[in-house]
Amino acid sequence: MLEIKRLIFFPAVVFFLSVDLSAQQPNTNLDIFYSMIDSSVTEFISKVPQSEESIKLDLNLGKDYSVFTNKVITKIISFGKKISNEKSDQASTVNYIIDSAEVTYGDIYQDGFFGSYYLSRNLSLKGNYTVESDSTVLKDFSYSYKDTLKYEDIQNVENDSYPFTKGEIPPEPFLSSLFEPIVAIGAAAAAVILFFSVRSK
Repeated sequence: MLEIKRLIFFPAVVFFLSVDLSAQQPNTNLDIFYSMIDSSVTEFISKVPQSEESIKLDLNLGKDYSVFTNKVITKIISFGKKISNEKSDQASTVNYIIDSAEVTYGDIYQDGFFGSYYLSRNLSLKGNYTVESDSTVLKDFSYSYKDTLKYEDIQNVENDSYPFTKGEIPPEPFLSSLFEPIVAIGAAAAAVILFFSVRSK
C-alpha cells in the first residue's frame, strides 16, 4: 500500500512544478508590420494596369520606417513588375507613404490564480498611395492587428533597433507578484511535509 501512495503522490508534485516549454513563440511586432506592408503593396498593385511591366516608385517612409523599403520593393517584384528610375508612358508612377506604425498594449490580466500574465497586443499601420497611369488613384490605407500575448514574451516581440515596434508596457500587478511566491513556497513546503508524512506510515 505504501508504494502505491508514493506512485500517486510523486507525479502530482512533478506536475505541479512542471513548466510548459513547448509553447509556440508569437510573431514579432516587426514581422506583423511586414505582413501589413505586403497587404498594402498588394492593394496598390491591383490599381496598376496588368499590361504595364514597370513602375516608377517614389517612397516616402522617413527615417523611422526606412526598414520597410526592401519589403515594398520585394513585394512589387513578386508580382512580376520592374522598378524604373524614370517616369515614362509605359510605366505607372506610384507614390507610397507611411504615416504611422504603432504598437499599444492593453491591461494585464492573469489566467487563473497561478496562471501566466497576459495582455492584448494592438498594432496599426496607416499611410496612403497614389497610382498615376491612364488616370490617377489616391487612397488612404489602414491596417490593424490584435491578439493576446504573454507578459513575459513582450521582450521577445519588440526590436530595440526599431522604436516603432515598441509600446508602453503596463506594470505587473504588485500585490499578485508579491503574494504568489509566498503561496507557492507554502504549497511546496506543505507538499514536502505530506510526502514524508505518507512515507513514514
